[in-house]
Amino acid sequence: MAETIGMRRIRKTLIIHRIVQIALIALLLYMALHFMQKFETAGNMKPFYNSLIITLLIQVALFFPIRKFTEREAIREINAAANDTPSVEESKQLRTQRLIADFIKASVFIFFVVFILTAPPIDFLLSTTFFCCIGTVLSYLQNFNFAVRRRLAGGGTP
Repeated sequence: MAETIGMRRIRKTLIIHRIVQIALIALLLYMALHFMQKFETAGNMKPFYNSLIITLLIQVALFFPIRKFTEREAIREINAAANDTPSVEESKQLRTQRLIADFIKASVFIFFVVFILTAPPIDFLLSTTFFCCIGTVLSYLQNFNFAVRRRLAGGGTP
């Protein structure tokens, strides 16, 4: 059976996600080194380590909501890719679901951008926010890729 256009689009999306993940990991490393040098010149590394610990705790708290969100997105996208000729009602419902998901993703991203731009110039706060922002995006991309690959391989819901 030939691969549908929707499935090719999903596979290309997964490749793009991988490239973005690599770029974000490089950015995360750069920002970590940047903030580590800032704290090192200040002579106190404890806020840097606390920033990493707080970021890790926030990422653990966000993991399951992000996982559930990406699981629903993966199911929706795979079902849409498998259905070559959706009805008008199915197309409307799919468009509405995609718009809501895009609105949620944009809202989270805008929250981080606005918070970073309006936050006071406290290195501890800025480092934690940068790390959380990059970590959240990475978590979303990795969870989405994992959910899609599991579904494409024939795996069910967890």
